[in-house]
Amino acid sequence: MNMDKFTITSYDQFTGFDRATGNLELIMDELNDFTLAQEEEKVDIEGKGGRPIASMKKNKKVTGSGTNGMLSGGSLAAMLGTDIEDGEYEIKYTDSIIVKDNKTSTTEVAVGTPGNEIGTIYIRDEHKAYISGGKKLTQTAEEPQAGEFSYNPDTKEITLFAGDVADGTEVIVFYNAKVTGKKITNDANKYSKTLSSFLDVTCQDGCDNIFHGQFIIPRADFSGTFDIAGGSDPATQGFEFTSLPDLCTGKTDLWDFIVFD
Repeated sequence: MNMDKFTITSYDQFTGFDRATGNLELIMDELNDFTLAQEEEKVDIEGKGGRPIASMKKNKKVTGSGTNGMLSGGSLAAMLGTDIEDGEYEIKYTDSIIVKDNKTSTTEVAVGTPGNEIGTIYIRDEHKAYISGGKKLTQTAEEPQAGEFSYNPDTKEITLFAGDVADGTEVIVFYNAKVTGKKITNDANKYSKTLSSFLDVTCQDGCDNIFHGQFIIPRADFSGTFDIAGGSDPATQGFEFTSLPDLCTGKTDLWDFIVFD
């Protein structure tokens, strides 16, 4: 490898580890871009006539920023100061279902107060509107009367009053349902993490030799300011951190760069 003439051809992977336990906290391996910025203040020392005769340098600062092509749960957790949890959770489920013979069924099991698990059924009007002109049915724990429906969570079956809704009509319901999944919580009292981080890169020298490099950031203090944005393009993961001296070890290194075959 020729370190006199080389370039970084790709940013391959960014990883972050808990500084106390060494556990993996995040991995981003679809990096679209990355910038490692270096700042340094210089104060001129002036002599006769205000001319600069020397300078004092201070306040070296290193920041890193980049964009991952896909959202990373670990990165979100690091920037929020939280952890990814596994468990059973309640969500608000949207269910569009078809009525037949005065009955229909929910896709998931609606949970809540017995006799009020769903609460309301919304029926489109002739303009296909649910809210501005649609008809509403109210849940009852008894035998449904006109304008009412009942629900059996054991079978997920909804029973409507005869004649209230024509066969083939699409209705919409919103209810709480239990799902098994992963959760990231944005707690107002928790802040972004400081991790031991590593950036793996691929390099190429002037003689077309390919080799590898790794930036080692012992103490990467992640920023908790970020956006989750989407639209015509898929959501990406932007991130930023400040490299801090490792006061626990007494070292003042902000980063090391190691190249190897």
